[in-house]
Amino acid sequence: MLVREIIVEQAQPPVAQKIKPIEMPSPPKAPDATIPRSRNGHTTEDGTTYKQDKYDENIMHVSNGGGTFTFDGSRLIKWTSPKIQGYRQIHDFVQKTIKVDADTTVQSPEGGDVVISTNAVYDLEGNLQNGGELGISAGAASTGLSDKELKLNFVISDNLSIHARAPRNTNIDPKTKQQLAQVVAKTQSGDMSQGNLLAMANAFRKAGASITFKSPANGPAIPFNQGVEMLKQASN
Repeated sequence: MLVREIIVEQAQPPVAQKIKPIEMPSPPKAPDATIPRSRNGHTTEDGTTYKQDKYDENIMHVSNGGGTFTFDGSRLIKWTSPKIQGYRQIHDFVQKTIKVDADTTVQSPEGGDVVISTNAVYDLEGNLQNGGELGISAGAASTGLSDKELKLNFVISDNLSIHARAPRNTNIDPKTKQQLAQVVAKTQSGDMSQGNLLAMANAFRKAGASITFKSPANGPAIPFNQGVEMLKQASN
Protein backbone atom coordinates (compact mmCIF):
# COMPACT_ATOMS: atom_id res chain seq x y z
CA MET A 1 0.00 0.00 0.00
CA LEU A 2 1.18 3.55 -0.71
CA VAL A 3 1.09 4.51 2.99
CA ARG A 4 3.32 1.58 3.89
CA GLU A 5 5.77 2.34 1.08
CA ILE A 6 6.17 5.94 2.26
CA ILE A 7 6.61 4.87 5.90
CA VAL A 8 9.23 2.25 5.15
CA GLU A 9 11.18 3.86 2.30
CA GLN A 10 10.98 7.47 3.56
CA ALA A 11 10.65 8.69 -0.03
CA GLN A 12 11.24 12.32 -0.90
CA PRO A 13 7.95 14.22 -1.22
CA PRO A 14 7.11 14.72 -4.92
CA VAL A 15 6.96 18.51 -4.83
CA ALA A 16 7.04 20.61 -8.00
CA GLN A 17 10.02 22.95 -8.15
CA LYS A 18 7.92 25.60 -9.89
CA ILE A 19 4.19 26.26 -10.21
CA LYS A 20 2.08 28.66 -12.21
CA PRO A 21 0.51 31.20 -9.84
CA ILE A 22 -3.25 31.46 -10.24
CA GLU A 23 -4.21 34.93 -11.44
CA MET A 24 -6.16 36.77 -8.78
CA PRO A 25 -9.44 38.34 -9.96
CA SER A 26 -10.32 41.94 -9.16
CA PRO A 27 -10.82 42.20 -5.38
CA PRO A 28 -14.24 43.19 -4.02
CA LYS A 29 -14.78 46.48 -2.23
CA ALA A 30 -12.53 46.81 0.80
CA PRO A 31 -14.41 46.91 4.11
CA ASP A 32 -15.20 50.44 5.26
CA ALA A 33 -17.56 52.22 7.64
CA THR A 34 -20.57 51.22 5.53
CA ILE A 35 -19.91 47.51 6.11
CA PRO A 36 -21.08 46.03 9.44
CA ARG A 37 -18.22 44.30 11.26
CA SER A 38 -19.38 40.96 12.62
CA ARG A 39 -17.80 37.59 13.32
CA ASN A 40 -21.08 36.05 12.20
CA GLY A 41 -20.63 37.66 8.79
CA HIS A 42 -22.54 40.20 6.72
CA THR A 43 -23.63 39.46 3.14
CA THR A 44 -24.29 42.28 0.69
CA GLU A 45 -26.92 42.30 -2.07
CA ASP A 46 -24.39 41.11 -4.65
CA GLY A 47 -23.57 38.01 -2.57
CA THR A 48 -20.26 39.20 -1.14
CA THR A 49 -19.73 38.16 2.48
CA TYR A 50 -17.72 40.23 4.96
CA LYS A 51 -16.62 38.43 8.11
CA GLN A 52 -14.47 39.73 10.93
CA ASP A 53 -11.48 37.60 11.89
CA LYS A 54 -11.95 35.39 14.93
CA TYR A 55 -8.86 36.71 16.69
CA ASP A 56 -8.02 40.13 15.19
CA GLU A 57 -10.87 42.64 14.96
CA ASN A 58 -8.92 44.71 12.43
CA ILE A 59 -8.85 41.83 9.94
CA MET A 60 -11.80 41.16 7.61
CA HIS A 61 -12.27 38.18 5.32
CA VAL A 62 -14.27 39.02 2.21
CA SER A 63 -15.60 36.10 0.16
CA ASN A 64 -17.27 35.85 -3.24
CA GLY A 65 -17.03 33.59 -6.30
CA GLY A 66 -13.41 34.65 -6.79
CA GLY A 67 -12.24 33.27 -3.45
CA THR A 68 -11.54 34.85 -0.08
CA PHE A 69 -9.78 38.22 0.17
CA THR A 70 -8.30 39.18 3.54
CA PHE A 71 -8.01 42.85 4.41
CA ASP A 72 -6.16 44.63 7.21
CA GLY A 73 -8.17 47.83 7.21
CA SER A 74 -8.30 48.76 3.54
CA ARG A 75 -5.05 46.91 2.68
CA LEU A 76 -5.34 43.56 0.90
CA ILE A 77 -2.94 41.17 2.65
CA LYS A 78 -4.03 37.72 1.45
CA TRP A 79 -6.04 35.99 -1.25
CA THR A 80 -7.22 32.38 -1.10
CA SER A 81 -8.37 30.98 -4.43
CA PRO A 82 -11.49 28.82 -4.66
CA LYS A 83 -10.74 25.12 -4.08
CA ILE A 84 -11.22 23.23 -7.33
CA GLN A 85 -10.74 19.46 -7.48
CA GLY A 86 -8.94 19.57 -4.14
CA TYR A 87 -6.47 22.31 -5.17
CA ARG A 88 -6.14 25.93 -4.14
CA GLN A 89 -3.44 28.56 -3.68
CA ILE A 90 -3.07 30.97 -0.76
CA HIS A 91 -1.31 34.18 -1.82
CA ASP A 92 0.21 36.00 1.17
CA PHE A 93 1.14 39.53 0.09
CA VAL A 94 2.84 40.32 3.42
CA GLN A 95 5.12 37.27 3.47
CA LYS A 96 5.27 37.35 -0.35
CA THR A 97 4.54 33.65 -0.63
CA ILE A 98 2.10 31.25 -2.26
CA LYS A 99 1.08 28.22 -0.23
CA VAL A 100 -0.33 25.28 -2.17
CA ASP A 101 -3.17 23.52 -0.37
CA ALA A 102 -3.92 20.36 -2.33
CA ASP A 103 -5.32 16.91 -1.73
CA THR A 104 -5.83 14.04 -4.15
CA THR A 105 -7.72 10.79 -3.62
CA VAL A 106 -6.29 7.70 -5.32
CA GLN A 107 -7.17 4.01 -5.22
CA SER A 108 -4.70 1.77 -3.42
CA PRO A 109 -3.72 -1.60 -4.92
CA GLU A 110 -5.46 -3.34 -2.00
CA GLY A 111 -8.65 -1.34 -2.52
CA GLY A 112 -9.90 1.64 -0.56
CA ASP A 113 -9.12 5.32 -0.87
CA VAL A 114 -5.76 6.92 -0.11
CA VAL A 115 -5.71 10.70 0.36
CA ILE A 116 -2.47 12.50 -0.54
CA SER A 117 -2.07 16.12 0.56
CA THR A 118 0.64 18.74 0.13
CA ASN A 119 1.27 22.23 1.55
CA ALA A 120 4.43 23.39 -0.23
CA VAL A 121 5.34 27.09 -0.16
CA TYR A 122 6.51 29.13 -3.19
CA ASP A 123 7.43 32.75 -3.81
CA LEU A 124 5.00 34.98 -5.70
CA GLU A 125 6.68 34.02 -8.99
CA GLY A 126 6.01 30.33 -8.32
CA ASN A 127 9.53 29.20 -7.32
CA LEU A 128 9.71 26.59 -4.56
CA GLN A 129 10.76 27.98 -1.18
CA ASN A 130 9.77 25.17 1.19
CA GLY A 131 8.66 21.65 0.28
CA GLY A 132 6.30 21.63 3.24
CA GLU A 133 4.85 18.29 4.25
CA LEU A 134 3.48 15.41 2.24
CA GLY A 135 0.48 13.91 4.03
CA ILE A 136 -0.91 10.47 3.28
CA SER A 137 -3.93 8.92 4.97
CA ALA A 138 -5.78 5.66 4.47
CA GLY A 139 -8.27 4.26 6.92
CA ALA A 140 -6.93 4.48 10.47
CA ALA A 141 -3.37 5.35 9.38
CA SER A 142 -1.87 8.65 8.31
CA THR A 143 1.68 9.84 7.68
CA GLY A 144 3.42 13.18 7.39
CA LEU A 145 6.69 13.50 5.49
CA SER A 146 8.83 16.64 5.29
CA ASP A 147 12.52 17.24 4.66
CA LYS A 148 13.10 17.11 8.42
CA GLU A 149 10.69 14.57 9.87
CA LEU A 150 8.67 11.42 9.26
CA LYS A 151 5.42 11.05 11.21
CA LEU A 152 2.99 8.18 11.61
CA ASN A 153 -0.39 8.34 13.31
CA PHE A 154 -2.54 5.25 13.84
CA VAL A 155 -5.94 5.14 15.53
CA ILE A 156 -6.21 1.88 17.44
CA SER A 157 -9.64 2.57 18.95
CA ASP A 158 -11.82 5.53 19.92
CA ASN A 159 -9.94 5.58 23.18
CA LEU A 160 -6.36 5.12 22.00
CA SER A 161 -4.02 6.22 19.22
CA ILE A 162 -0.29 5.79 18.64
CA HIS A 163 2.00 8.45 17.14
CA ALA A 164 5.56 7.97 15.89
CA ARG A 165 8.07 10.72 15.02
CA ALA A 166 11.50 10.20 13.48
CA PRO A 167 14.07 12.59 11.97
CA ARG A 168 14.55 12.11 8.22
CA ASN A 169 18.30 11.66 8.73
CA THR A 170 17.74 8.49 10.78
CA ASN A 171 19.54 5.53 9.24
CA ILE A 172 17.31 2.44 9.33
CA ASP A 173 19.01 -0.91 8.72
CA PRO A 174 17.44 -3.32 6.19
CA LYS A 175 16.28 -5.78 8.88
CA THR A 176 14.43 -3.07 10.79
CA LYS A 177 12.88 -1.81 7.55
CA GLN A 178 11.62 -5.30 6.85
CA GLN A 179 10.13 -5.55 10.35
CA LEU A 180 8.42 -2.19 9.87
CA ALA A 181 6.96 -3.30 6.56
CA GLN A 182 5.63 -6.51 8.06
CA VAL A 183 3.93 -5.01 11.13
CA VAL A 184 2.46 -2.02 9.26
CA ALA A 185 1.14 -4.37 6.54
CA LYS A 186 -0.47 -6.64 9.14
CA THR A 187 -2.03 -3.74 11.03
CA GLN A 188 -3.44 -2.13 7.89
CA SER A 189 -4.86 -5.52 6.91
CA GLY A 190 -6.84 -5.55 10.15
CA ASP A 191 -4.48 -7.46 12.48
CA MET A 192 -5.18 -5.69 15.78
CA SER A 193 -3.70 -8.50 17.88
CA GLN A 194 -1.70 -7.61 20.96
CA GLY A 195 1.44 -9.13 19.54
CA ASN A 196 1.32 -7.22 16.25
CA LEU A 197 0.43 -3.85 17.79
CA LEU A 198 3.21 -4.17 20.35
CA ALA A 199 5.58 -5.24 17.57
CA MET A 200 4.63 -2.11 15.63
CA ALA A 201 5.40 0.17 18.59
CA ASN A 202 8.70 -1.58 19.28
CA ALA A 203 9.72 -1.59 15.61
CA PHE A 204 9.26 2.17 15.36
CA ARG A 205 11.20 2.74 18.58
CA LYS A 206 14.01 0.54 17.25
CA ALA A 207 14.03 2.60 14.06
CA GLY A 208 14.78 5.71 16.14
CA ALA A 209 11.27 7.12 16.34
CA SER A 210 9.75 8.63 19.45
CA ILE A 211 6.47 6.92 20.34
CA THR A 212 3.54 8.69 21.97
CA PHE A 213 0.21 7.21 22.99
CA LYS A 214 -2.84 9.46 23.23
CA SER A 215 -6.14 8.84 25.01
CA PRO A 216 -8.80 9.38 23.82
CA ALA A 217 -7.59 8.89 20.24
CA ASN A 218 -5.73 12.03 19.04
CA GLY A 219 -6.32 13.57 22.49
CA PRO A 220 -3.88 14.28 25.35
CA ALA A 221 -0.65 12.30 25.56
CA ILE A 222 -0.39 9.57 28.20
CA PRO A 223 2.67 7.74 29.63
CA PHE A 224 4.15 5.09 27.34
CA ASN A 225 3.63 2.22 29.81
CA GLN A 226 0.00 3.22 30.29
CA GLY A 227 -0.46 3.26 26.53
CA VAL A 228 1.04 -0.23 26.25
CA GLU A 229 -1.38 -1.53 28.86
CA MET A 230 -4.35 0.09 27.08
CA LEU A 231 -3.09 -1.33 23.80
CA LYS A 232 -3.06 -4.82 25.32
CA GLN A 233 -6.63 -4.38 26.54
CA ALA A 234 -7.81 -3.00 23.18
CA SER A 235 -6.45 -6.02 21.35
CA ASN A 236 -8.14 -8.57 23.62
